[in-house]
Amino acid sequence: MRLAPIVALAIALAGAPAVAHVDVPGLDENGQCVGDANLDGSVAINELILAVNNALGGCPRLPVTLNFRGVIGDKAFACGTVFTGLGTGSSQFIPADFRFYVSNVRLVTVEGDEVPIDLDQDGVWQYQNVAMLDFETGPDNGCGEGNAPTNTTVHGTAPAGVYRGVKFDLGLPFALDHADASVAPSPLNLSAMFWTWNDGYKFLRIDTVDDKFRFHLGSMGCNGSSATSVPTSCSHPNLPTITLMDFDAVDDVIVADIASLLSDSNIDVNQPNSAPGCQSDPDDQDCVPLFNNLGLSFPDGLPNSSPQKFFRVESASGGTHVEIDVASSSAGGGHLIADPQFDVTSPLELFFAECFGGTGDDCTGGMRLFTAANPGFVPIDASDPGQSLFTLADGTPVTLTITALDAGLTLIFANTMLDHVGASVLLGQSPNFHADIQAQLVLPGGGPPSGTFSAGYQLSTSSSQYQSSDPIRVKYVPSLDTAPSFRANAPK
Repeated sequence: MRLAPIVALAIALAGAPAVAHVDVPGLDENGQCVGDANLDGSVAINELILAVNNALGGCPRLPVTLNFRGVIGDKAFACGTVFTGLGTGSSQFIPADFRFYVSNVRLVTVEGDEVPIDLDQDGVWQYQNVAMLDFETGPDNGCGEGNAPTNTTVHGTAPAGVYRGVKFDLGLPFALDHADASVAPSPLNLSAMFWTWNDGYKFLRIDTVDDKFRFHLGSMGCNGSSATSVPTSCSHPNLPTITLMDFDAVDDVIVADIASLLSDSNIDVNQPNSAPGCQSDPDDQDCVPLFNNLGLSFPDGLPNSSPQKFFRVESASGGTHVEIDVASSSAGGGHLIADPQFDVTSPLELFFAECFGGTGDDCTGGMRLFTAANPGFVPIDASDPGQSLFTLADGTPVTLTITALDAGLTLIFANTMLDHVGASVLLGQSPNFHADIQAQLVLPGGGPPSGTFSAGYQLSTSSSQYQSSDPIRVKYVPSLDTAPSFRANAPK
């Protein structure tokens, strides 16, 4: 349903000089109709509701939860467990500690911009822009200097938007790295994660039960005059920035893998007259492969061109994100195929996101927004002739067109609103796109939501090699459950 415009206004600008400001009621400073987010000349009800809410209460900030998992190879981290086959020496490894700090956590938009996550100040695991991830379970479980509580999440808020990746620093910002840990707030008050005021904190701590190997990462070459002085700089910052793209917080988990970190090290061999493993000492050559696998050069501790191996993205069990494979019906030609990797007869869940103008838990008298990032479109990476599915020629542009759309449902990709039949958007060029569609549903508040809503999708290309695909229908159902974590949400 669309709202009839309150004032119809035509402005003749043909042949007129460009102006920097249009002072006309109902138009913004660029001459655009206020509230017309998709520039189609009219204001849909969902555009109006969002515009009014943004004007009254500010643009929405929504919850973000990043899930981490500590592993050694394909097994979960566990103190006292004997792991074998690690590193170049296929060594035995019995862990006793595994903790690290992350800071400056931000999301990456489709345009490549970085948007900081405002961390919740929980008084335990997060302080200012720093969070601690803790996988050890304390001395009663063979975990050395640790304690029983663990933490595997980073949580906060970020502006509503569509995001394609996550970035964070492994360690602490300089301003928080050098002070008295004994009076610092949690999680900066742990003596096991601290050297001295001058040297600062251990950004990452990995220990073994037999003390055969340790890896303590932290800044070195700090210029304070004594152990209890605060430096003004450190010549070896040793602060890697981790970038993980194609990351979906709803369905993905950030895996920190000790086996991958040690893959180029022989932990059975140690440089003579040095501490076991690597303590970030610039003279310790045992640090070289470890730093390299964090994307750092050694000994200067600055970023290098080597890809880090410590962190990776994996799909979390029980995730709800689904994909539609993009292929063609024959090698080098035929028609495009949209091949769903899910049962299209079962509706995809849209999670409750926000209440506009209503009251109570059921948003009585207002409107409710339900949303999810589903489905995704991704080109297949290998042909399957048995299924008549073939890869597209490199550089083939693929466009998505809406062929059917139930009332109340709006689709968004790359800040383009697809809110009517015939709306289209370029998903990208094969083989290098992974396009997740943000589905949004606006329904009246009051009582449980009901109904099944559907959208029709069709793929086409400007390339003469391929014909358009057959349309497919995807069903959606609203749920009062909130999304398990954050990917993308309502446009501003």
